Amino acid sequence: MRHFLIPAALLLALAGCKQRDPAALERFRRQFVFKVLALNPVNATMAGYHQHQEAALDELWPDYSPTGIQKQRDFYREQKSRLKAFDRASFTAADNADLDLVASQIAVGEFELDTQQTFRHNPVSYVETVGNGLFTLYSTGSASKEKRYSAIVARLRALPAFLNTAADNLQDSNPVWTRVAREENQGNIELVDKTMRDEAPPSMRAQYDEVAAAALASLRSFDDRIASLKSTGDGGWRSGAERYRRKFALVLGGGVTPEELLAGAEAALKATRRKMFDLALPLHHKLYPAHRDPVDLNLIVGEVLDRIALQHSTEQSYFADARQTLEEARQFIARSGQIPMPKRDSVSIIETPVFMRGVYGVGGFSPAPVLEPATGAFYWLTPLPADWPKEKKESKLREYNRYGLRLLTLHEAIPGHYLQAEWANDIQPESRRVLRGVMGSGVYIEGWAVYATETALDAGYMDHSPELRLTFLKQQLRAIANAILDIKLQTTAFTEAEALDLMLNRTFQERSEAEAKLQRAQLDSCQLPTYFAGYREFVRLRDKVKARQGARFQPVEFHRRVLEAGPLPMATLDQYLAGTPADAPER
Repeated sequence: MRHFLIPAALLLALAGCKQRDPAALERFRRQFVFKVLALNPVNATMAGYHQHQEAALDELWPDYSPTGIQKQRDFYREQKSRLKAFDRASFTAADNADLDLVASQIAVGEFELDTQQTFRHNPVSYVETVGNGLFTLYSTGSASKEKRYSAIVARLRALPAFLNTAADNLQDSNPVWTRVAREENQGNIELVDKTMRDEAPPSMRAQYDEVAAAALASLRSFDDRIASLKSTGDGGWRSGAERYRRKFALVLGGGVTPEELLAGAEAALKATRRKMFDLALPLHHKLYPAHRDPVDLNLIVGEVLDRIALQHSTEQSYFADARQTLEEARQFIARSGQIPMPKRDSVSIIETPVFMRGVYGVGGFSPAPVLEPATGAFYWLTPLPADWPKEKKESKLREYNRYGLRLLTLHEAIPGHYLQAEWANDIQPESRRVLRGVMGSGVYIEGWAVYATETALDAGYMDHSPELRLTFLKQQLRAIANAILDIKLQTTAFTEAEALDLMLNRTFQERSEAEAKLQRAQLDSCQLPTYFAGYREFVRLRDKVKARQGARFQPVEFHRRVLEAGPLPMATLDQYLAGTPADAPER
């Protein structure tokens, strides 16, 4: 007689039981997060997870073969069944927040595999996977240089097979994705052929050169494959209303529809422009005393911003000035008492990797691995390309002037992304830390960075400079415009000309910034609205907690609690704060 093993979750379901054991939840959470990482070894490396059972993850690439894709589908289906077995009423607010995150991750994973199918249509995804898979090993990690290069050699050896699968999977693309993929692929070629080769340990140089030759041939062949893809046309990057609506609900957390957020953004655009006019008018009197002020918002605000923009770095001093702003922000937040500093302080500024500059045309943030937080994080700053004409370089320097560069640092580093990620890297237990750190809500992450920047200004950063506040409101306009751009570009026939008009003429952006943002909006969907949506939710949540606590409300304690919780979906964070007293430790 043959015996069959029945999954525990199925036995529970068949028995009509619900799982109430905290130890079972911890096992489920650990199995889920580490299996998700094992399914994408590049993400595992970035999280500091190097070994899964018998697999050395740092030596592997994701499996996008038909078998690998089906394995992912089966995994999500099984986890969805196990998730239903837990009795939510028996667990703490923190436990239920984790279950919400797992459910969200499963839904996003299934949407990608069955509807979005990036692996069939977007070559940029493969190019950036390759870049991250190599650059992370090269630039971070606690292992010795020899051990990291051993993993690099193994990944390079496996690269031709990975790219062959990618070439087989890709069915079509569009001119924007094709162009950016080829540009970033050249960055990968440079990374392999020059950057990593030059730094290879002498004992491994011959081995590196051997695998690099085949890897470079496969990268160049993949470039040819990208160039030959069937084009879906100039608007092929658009999601369409129905698919966008489904993804929007998953990414934004389901609390608002695209139409509702668009209406809110358009109202906020008008209100913020009015705030800018009121702030700019007295500055305009000082800066242009001989002018007779017409009642023209664009003229008054535009002329003041033009004068502010003249205070900018040179091409040569851009990075040094950014480093100075980081130290300045670090010292101010530490003494302001509004936002608690994390235990570690290990962020450094580096140039944005070439393979990521299609998306991060200005800068970005790369957190420390969630399982190796002591290895440090990177604030990426994208240099001015040497081949840009003088006018374009000047445009970017004007956009990231004395005030704009400081706001970028506040957003990307302290008290924004870096500070938030460092707090998240102290969450316990480990499985919860990985779940929230790797699979956290983008609405929380981007919303916090915008909200925290405003908090720093409210606390007196740069002595309540009206020029800084006006520049921040300009950046608020950008966050608002991000939402408008994404929704309209992805769901309607909103044109590039209309998008540029919105950014140049209604939100005061420099042309270089507007062109970079347009490209970013065409590369992906539903990420750009997270800034405005998240900021709005943080303000709403703070005001709600303040109303509930009254005179007991302390901003620093509110900030501590949301940072200690980590990047939960905002609706979950709301429930978590309501269900977890400030003095109650998490289990």
